[in-house]
Amino acid sequence: MIKQERLDNQKEDSTEPKPVKKVKNGKSGRTIDINIADFKTHPLWSLLLETARDNPLYPGNVAYAEKYILQKNPKITAKELAHKLSITVGEALAILEGLLPD
Repeated sequence: MIKQERLDNQKEDSTEPKPVKKVKNGKSGRTIDINIADFKTHPLWSLLLETARDNPLYPGNVAYAEKYILQKNPKITAKELAHKLSITVGEALAILEGLLPD
């Protein structure tokens, strides 16, 4: 009963919408375009791969990209793949690194 009262009181108190937090630098992970060959030499490449592959959605994204996207467009860029899957360019780079031949 007490919990419900607190929930009801919050609705009455919050008459104004809360402001949306903006990204400080204004840059998104989906807007950069990186060449896979250039990025593989970066010291943080292995960290990017590990982080992307630990994402629970990674296997599904890889399967979808392989089955539907790369069949139609085998020369897709990381930026385009990121846009189609609604993921970051880093995750798209990790997917392409595993699927595309060197």
